Amino acid sequence: MSALAPWYTEASRTILSLKPWLSVIEDTIKLPSGRIVNDYYRIETPDYVLISARRDDGSVLMERHYKQCLRKIILTSPAGGVDEGELPIQAAKRELLEETGFEADNWSSLGSFVVDGTRGICTAHLFSAELLRKVSVPVSNDMEELELLFMSPAEIQHAVRQGDIPLLPDIALLSMSFGNVFLNNNQEKS
Repeated sequence: MSALAPWYTEASRTILSLKPWLSVIEDTIKLPSGRIVNDYYRIETPDYVLISARRDDGSVLMERHYKQCLRKIILTSPAGGVDEGELPIQAAKRELLEETGFEADNWSSLGSFVVDGTRGICTAHLFSAELLRKVSVPVSNDMEELELLFMSPAEIQHAVRQGDIPLLPDIALLSMSFGNVFLNNNQEKS
């Protein structure tokens, strides 16, 4: 049995609210020792979904687009926000269709994970989508210009190693989706 005890939140106040994008909350917390911390900051952003979408041949649908915070063009998996009152699986199906024009017959949840255990941020809901079929044209969005491409597991492995897939949630999704196959093959010998 652990001797650890939870912290107690005595007060919270929102110090920045840019809904629906971002809120910063300042908590006053009481530690198990009795010490009071008056300025513990948390960040809240909407939950989101991330989708590993595969065709029958095993190739994975990826998106190439510019990410302003990184200041570069990268590869990512289809993703998007979970709207208020929407289930994560509903958001995943909607985002896949909106961003790519594809639907999938088989869906599986790969889990839901908090992005940052210290600051909170949000929860990422990871999904695998299989048996893709093109049903429409992607919805155009001037803030999200992208190219769609299908990549083999070997190409994904190379892109991860080259830094072209730099986001940890994408790497976690792809690792879980492939059972680490793309990360374990051809590792450099030390």
